[in-house]
Amino acid sequence: MLKRVLLAVWFIVGKVLSSPYGFFMRLRRCAYKKGFLKSRSVDVPVICVGNLTMGGTGKTPMVAWLVKHLTAGGYKPVVLTRGYKAIGGKSDEAELLKRFSDANVVVNPDRYSGAQAAIKNGANVLIMDDGFQHLKLKRDLNIVLIDATNPFNWGVYLPIGKLREPISALQDAHIVIITRSNEVSSGNLQLLRDTISSRFAHLPIYTADHKPLRIIDEKGQQLSPQAINGKRVCAFCGIGNADSFFRLLDRLGARVSVKLRFRDHVHYNPAVLERISNASRSADAELLITTSKDRVKIEDVSSLPLPLWTLEVEIEFDQNDEERLLDDIFKLIKDKHPRQH
Repeated sequence: MLKRVLLAVWFIVGKVLSSPYGFFMRLRRCAYKKGFLKSRSVDVPVICVGNLTMGGTGKTPMVAWLVKHLTAGGYKPVVLTRGYKAIGGKSDEAELLKRFSDANVVVNPDRYSGAQAAIKNGANVLIMDDGFQHLKLKRDLNIVLIDATNPFNWGVYLPIGKLREPISALQDAHIVIITRSNEVSSGNLQLLRDTISSRFAHLPIYTADHKPLRIIDEKGQQLSPQAINGKRVCAFCGIGNADSFFRLLDRLGARVSVKLRFRDHVHYNPAVLERISNASRSADAELLITTSKDRVKIEDVSSLPLPLWTLEVEIEFDQNDEERLLDDIFKLIKDKHPRQH
């Protein structure tokens, strides 16, 4: 009972205190539309992959999916990322994108300058990672990802909640993809689709699942995701939707003895690694497991008492949805930039 009361209080206070942020973001987007703030365009197609909330919607797997299919379609894509919370000039976002997409990645907070550099190096299509709120660079296609398990963070904006913009920003989207659709009931999924369609009839809506791709063991060898079945594990992560990672481990049959949640973009310094080590010892685990996003930030595993495995995931569409989505993407690129292909 007390927990419910506290949650209700948090919700009410959060809505009130964060509402100025939502108003500011609505005003900012309007200023760009009216031309008071300027956007700059480039000579190649720009595809933006973004969301309305902070992290956890599956942008990296989606960018990797786009790179794969654009490359197969004869394009030369380059990924633009801002390098959020880079440490020592190294961004976990960029490292993960390079690993998963096998594409060239340009790290630059100024997306226009990054775009110019990418074009100079031969790119004929650009993919903006996490760029829906970055309005200084014009884009030809806005793909917005919405997490089915927590679509709009109960309407609580930053810095208290995780909502970046009002839902009204979807007016500027071209495609919506509901991710983690397999983690909610069919009724809740349909309700979310209806909620979006009722306000934004122009938007095609697709659904996608987060599918376990493989496990990378402590020696760098690739294992089937089922290799974790029956293992006693200490699981940890610092991502936007930690619960989804833990649920996936449960579905794979892992015996998760302890779950450690860190803030998004956590820096794995010695103190954090010590906390993980202590937790794994007290839980009598036989190995550690984390996400790809976390693994790229851990350079030295020598202090860890157990082998560290990494679970890699990919985004998966129904075959018919995938074909329709690709048709939509390629048609829009060709309509806006007929000479690019």
